[in-house]
Amino acid sequence: MALITENPLLIDPFKASDGRDAVVVAGPGSSFTVPGLIVSEIVQALAKSTPVTRIEVDVNSDLITGLHRAPSLSAAHEPDENDHFYATHRAPANARQRLQLFRRLIGRDVATVIAYAWPGIDNSWIKQFSSAGRAAGALTVVVCASLPQPSHAKASSLAGTFAFADVILVGDVKEAEELRAAFGRWGPDVECHPALSLTGRNGRHSRLEITAFLPKDGVESLKTVLSAFDAIPEAWIHDYRLQIVMRYNDRRVADMVDDRYHREYVDLVGDQMTSKDLEGMVSTSSAIGIANPEVDSRVFSTAISSGIGTVVMGDVKLPKVGRGYVGGLLADVKSPASLHVALSHALRLGDLRFPNPSEWDGLARRLSPAPRQLAAIRVSEPSND
Repeated sequence: MALITENPLLIDPFKASDGRDAVVVAGPGSSFTVPGLIVSEIVQALAKSTPVTRIEVDVNSDLITGLHRAPSLSAAHEPDENDHFYATHRAPANARQRLQLFRRLIGRDVATVIAYAWPGIDNSWIKQFSSAGRAAGALTVVVCASLPQPSHAKASSLAGTFAFADVILVGDVKEAEELRAAFGRWGPDVECHPALSLTGRNGRHSRLEITAFLPKDGVESLKTVLSAFDAIPEAWIHDYRLQIVMRYNDRRVADMVDDRYHREYVDLVGDQMTSKDLEGMVSTSSAIGIANPEVDSRVFSTAISSGIGTVVMGDVKLPKVGRGYVGGLLADVKSPASLHVALSHALRLGDLRFPNPSEWDGLARRLSPAPRQLAAIRVSEPSND
């Protein structure tokens, strides 16, 4: 749970009593974006074992415009009694003021500074952050998402930005090799960790396959799904397909599907499915919708295992599932507009394979301060500008 402060000069309340054991994490802060959600999960996992300060660096706020209409599933969870507090600061947009904040918050008690990078957005602040960390004698680490994108959005394209780190972690073995080759023998230590990989799905299909899992004879949720699907413009509908998985005895169910405007693009599946059938259906979908899943939901567990963008349709603000899963979105099961927006956002994320929530603790163990010798060689300091 975060203690948020707007004052960049406020002293960090987590001061180590002796030695270095604190961690400072910087990266995107918006809970409406995947990068911001991932940083939140990393910070929460680290805070279980070490004092943590988070710095939210959102250089371009335009990137989150309109995303508030599709709230995150993981961000919706209230902190429980086992959650640990950490201090959060928002970095100024001005580069010099931002550097001053970095220097202020990275004290001599800080063992490790961690920057989270997302290829394709503005990561120029990382040089400043690494500079401030090195000046304080902290271990400087960059963790970078590995994305299924063209070469300009790969970790290796940011080699110059990462050059002043001691350690770099990426999610893809090939990208790690490319970075090692770019830095040469005396560059930073480059490692690979699965929590940072968002690759592994088959990429975009020729058609956008939406699969909605609804409760038996759930007529009201079926009405919402069909109305949301009918909102797709007629000029685009040829690229879409909706599968509705729903056991039913109510004869109105089939009639409701047949009466819809886009009925020829809708399949109704009413059969009982085996685990293998379920895995196959989820893995070939572009996005998943699930109405009111229980904590032990087999469908939701399968969706997480596949790393697919998943919309939880519910009538409560606090979901039962989804803690730590950054690929989840929330929609009002009674609102076709809410579901349409959430599914559209999930489809835009269709190329990504989201990490399993269990990965965050493993990454935190790797990042937590611990006595160790590193082969990293420090190079000249970056510019302070």
